[in-house]
Amino acid sequence: MMLNVLNRQKIELAGLDIGSSAVKLVRLNKGETGYTLLAAVSEAIVPCPDNEKQQHQNCIDAIKICLQKAALKNGNFVCGISGPEVVVHGFTFPPLPDQAVERAIQMEAQHVCPLDMKHSVLDFQLIETNPPAADSAKVTARQGVMTVGTENVIRQQTEWLTQAGAKPAMVDVNALALLNCLNELELVNAQETVAVIDIGKTLTNVVIYGLDGLPFVRDINMAGEQVIQGISQQTELSEDQIRQTLKQTQSPNQLDSNLLLAMNGAIGPLVNAINETLRFYSFQEKTSGVDRIFLCGGFALIDAFVEFLTDAISIPVTLLNPFSTIQYDSGAATNKTLEKDGPAFAVATGLAMRTP
Repeated sequence: MMLNVLNRQKIELAGLDIGSSAVKLVRLNKGETGYTLLAAVSEAIVPCPDNEKQQHQNCIDAIKICLQKAALKNGNFVCGISGPEVVVHGFTFPPLPDQAVERAIQMEAQHVCPLDMKHSVLDFQLIETNPPAADSAKVTARQGVMTVGTENVIRQQTEWLTQAGAKPAMVDVNALALLNCLNELELVNAQETVAVIDIGKTLTNVVIYGLDGLPFVRDINMAGEQVIQGISQQTELSEDQIRQTLKQTQSPNQLDSNLLLAMNGAIGPLVNAINETLRFYSFQEKTSGVDRIFLCGGFALIDAFVEFLTDAISIPVTLLNPFSTIQYDSGAATNKTLEKDGPAFAVATGLAMRTP
């Protein structure tokens, strides 16, 4: 199964974001006036940490339920991968003829990628910033982005879809799906550097889109689950009690002072890791840094957490809710919560904007 990146043709696929705690499905239609939502559904994955086989079955069951909710008996789907078995790397080469580019990319992947290339899939997309005139023989510098995913993680995603009765048409990369979502919805401009921070249950994905048009991606092995555990360790509350309290709280001002203090301490390590990533990017790229941050993912639905994170990062933070731009029937029963829950669907939306 080939990876496919930064493809912006006419959409034909439904996006399926298979996370660690839930499955999200988005189906779109693109017309002359923009995107229209056909379906956006989610289903929690029943946790079974002590039984890996049952956990996999629970994931398949959640996919099946999403298909039923979206009234999709069949169809083509694109799913995304992320985590330690995925590498995204922007590259810039000196002027090279077309026939030499692929070999140069393969050599670059072997140099920068920590994965076993013998058991991984490599794909790339060239980004032509200033193409030469049609009658010019001059060869320009070559820029682009490469993605590498292990055969194991790709096979796992496609097998889950197949066993759920869905047709896997493409495996994409979550980080690039987020950038594709920003670009398709025209939420960024060429004069600013933006970051998308996707905070899920176990993984935080930081994706930075610089002025050179090349992505910088870093995964942080801290996310919502670690924050919940940290709060629980500092209080007498169970993790389930904390989750329920945070979901029902609209502002940190409504939290008990002890819980507020515990939350501040629990978020600290994640905030430090995010700030360290942003500083590293600025140093590596020799830029003034990130101008704006978009926040998404399941944990971005917790208002108190968003306020804490916004106060701790000295960069403007905006929630990435694709449904604030995409047209949809807000009166439909299945769409009533999208104004609030939209940030959790950012990856699935970006995946749904792909075509083979």
